[in-house]
Amino acid sequence: MLKAEKLQGIAPYLFAQLDERVYQLRESGIKDIVDFGKADPDHPTPQAVVQRLIETASDPENHHYPAFKGSLFLREQIARWYKERFGVTVDPETEVLALIGSKEGLFHISLAYLSPGDLALVPDPSFPVYNDGAFFSGADVLRLPLLKENGFLPDLDSLDQATKKRAKLLFLNYPNNPCGVLAPPDFMKKVISFCQEHEVLLCYDHAYSEVYFDPAHKPQSLLEHPGGKDVGVEFFTFSKTFNMAGWRLGAAVGHQEVINSMLVVQSHINSGIFAPIQFAGATALQEVAHSDFLDGQRAEYKRRRDYAIKRFDEIGWDVHKPDATVYLWLPTPEQMNGEQFAAHLLENYHVVVAPGTAFGTSGKRYVRLSLTTAYENVVKGIDRICEALQKLGAAPAVSAHESESENRS
Repeated sequence: MLKAEKLQGIAPYLFAQLDERVYQLRESGIKDIVDFGKADPDHPTPQAVVQRLIETASDPENHHYPAFKGSLFLREQIARWYKERFGVTVDPETEVLALIGSKEGLFHISLAYLSPGDLALVPDPSFPVYNDGAFFSGADVLRLPLLKENGFLPDLDSLDQATKKRAKLLFLNYPNNPCGVLAPPDFMKKVISFCQEHEVLLCYDHAYSEVYFDPAHKPQSLLEHPGGKDVGVEFFTFSKTFNMAGWRLGAAVGHQEVINSMLVVQSHINSGIFAPIQFAGATALQEVAHSDFLDGQRAEYKRRRDYAIKRFDEIGWDVHKPDATVYLWLPTPEQMNGEQFAAHLLENYHVVVAPGTAFGTSGKRYVRLSLTTAYENVVKGIDRICEALQKLGAAPAVSAHESESENRS
């Protein structure tokens, strides 16, 4: 059968391919594999959340179709959490939309706001769904390089007037996947001003808001910044915050008109979120968020990060020390690009990493490591990577200056 023409312009999802390759290796008898590929939290979902699911799933009243926008009790808890955590007020009736994971919302917003001929501004590197939603909408995409010398922030000043006029959506993600940096307040002020001046909708992916390492520098919500709610929406997920990746639960919070437009799209595509999952999410916000769970989780991710950075420092490999998230953005050796180095690590050291090109062309000299595996696995895997780098006997692939020229060529 002939598939849709648009599918010929999009590559298979890299993380599905990684899963398949790891499966093949295990089937061949190789069991000692360290998987830094996907950001799937290794710790279980908190027991209070699981218990709430069990209790509410046992009630037949919860087996009916749920509300398309999410049950009011969940939206009220999300609004209450935003007030407690970020000090911002949102209306649960009109400014909160429950999602089957934030990935769904980040895709659907392009369907709601982009038409053929429109332009989406997408960071490079970034989570693939930003690009994919725009692609399936028939819009054009301009990738904005995130370079180390610019603090992994896009250079909006470099855009010409024609580009600014065409742009309809701007995707941002801080704390950033895969670079691990926070967005400075001055940068956010500039972004909001840019969106106001050029009537660009800001889609702010805040998936890692609770995975940070310095309590004095907590990630800020888009809605905390003056004018933030006027220009965009923020996407929150339960996946990384509460180890609920497989539960598929998230939310869009912000501009009332945008929330309503997303609801129109969503109501034509899915039939809502199973009510017991929403009850479980409410419990996560009510109980787990007020326990020591998040502090403990941050401490464990910090322990893993610190071990990795220490080992790379010991061999003289320059790796940016992330301020937040579960990732390391690792430069490759000079004789290999990201795909080659990832293949080398998998075949010779049984370590899975994601090639940087999965996140955009700016990542061609990088691989991404996700530290969502047990500490002993982190130690084993990082030691193997350090051994590989030392045996290759090379410097990092490109300097900052060379990286900038390559990314703009």
